[in-house]
Amino acid sequence: MRHVRSRYAVRAVLLLVVACAAAGVLDPCPAAAQFTIGGRKVAPQESNFAGVRHSSPRYGVVVQLNHDARVNGPFELTLVDDTYASLLRQHTKPAVPIDALPLVFVSDAKMARFGEGGRRRIFRWLESDLRKHPDVHVSPAAIFVSDENLDDRQKLQSALSRAMAFYFNPRFREALDGVERPTPDR
Repeated sequence: MRHVRSRYAVRAVLLLVVACAAAGVLDPCPAAAQFTIGGRKVAPQESNFAGVRHSSPRYGVVVQLNHDARVNGPFELTLVDDTYASLLRQHTKPAVPIDALPLVFVSDAKMARFGEGGRRRIFRWLESDLRKHPDVHVSPAAIFVSDENLDDRQKLQSALSRAMAFYFNPRFREALDGVERPTPDR
């Protein structure tokens, strides 16, 4: 009797393994995929302790959706490329390479905490620009955008344009260079 039960248990486990493998083959993009390119879901290229990342298809702008960000649906990466292309038409060239700083979407609560702290001295020349955009925060490691902008496509395009404009800002480049080569105040 025991031999018969163990044979059925082994078969059940094998069927479960085959079913899981088939599901992975039939749907290689998990249901939790948070990015789309041209409306087609794509799995994140990378995952870290803070969130998931994927590069935009044309320009390679790295977009990260933090785990705490409130995302109502998949993030369309071609919107990032469209916004970047628009900025390229307005400027001669980017001051900061796009692969140097990712665009990171964080919760609105975290964005508010960024605003509470004192600004880093390296960004003192950008203070007036930063005050105008409380839903965008720059740091030497990333450009942060509030998840509040993800609800509305128009707000998202505006936030992306404001955030990615820092890639073209020469003062932002000077501030970032100052991190590597500090210069005394005058």
